[in-house]
Amino acid sequence: MKILGTVALGVVLLLACTRPAKDHPAGSAPSTAQPAAEVPATAPGTLASTPAAAPSATPTPSPSPSATPASETPSASGSAYVGCGEPIPHARLWDETTEAEVLDAIASAKTCAAQNKRRLLLEFVAPWCADCQEMAKLDETPVVSAMLQKRFERVRINVGKWDRHEALRKNFEVRALATYIIIDPKTSKLLAKTTLEPITKKSGKKLTAEAWASWLQTH
Repeated sequence: MKILGTVALGVVLLLACTRPAKDHPAGSAPSTAQPAAEVPATAPGTLASTPAAAPSATPTPSPSPSATPASETPSASGSAYVGCGEPIPHARLWDETTEAEVLDAIASAKTCAAQNKRRLLLEFVAPWCADCQEMAKLDETPVVSAMLQKRFERVRINVGKWDRHEALRKNFEVRALATYIIIDPKTSKLLAKTTLEPITKKSGKKLTAEAWASWLQTH
């Protein structure tokens, strides 16, 4: 009987192990395990794409314009006087100015001339004047240019078609072109005056750069 009881117990245990598991009873907590998040498939040997970084919102500053040379920059007065000790560039020889602008230029030139032991040179000219054009060429020759820069502060006064700067012309009794007037900057005394006609003068003797430089040196 003891052997039969042992066999019967073994059969019961075998049947218990082969039964299907029961469902979770009502009210029991479901499993908290979540399915793994799906990873986007990527082609072998490549990286998953990422959003491109937004471009910087800061604008690239534009390069600053190069500095304009003093000789090419219009003067504060608007006249052909470009500044203390500065030669007048060719492009500024025929500047048109108001009376006030010329007076400001003369005042500035006088101050500079007095401080640097130079003299003030007023040049009454006009672009239509053939003698004025010829004098401009002589002024640019080395011998005259050096003399002008060494001894004078120049203010060119474009009289237009004799319709500009009437008060100044009357004050200095300018009745023809090209007229040059040298003034002592400290006393405002008129030191010399000449009207040159290298083209229209009928004597036939051409004014040379050396002769013009000599006159400037003398006065």
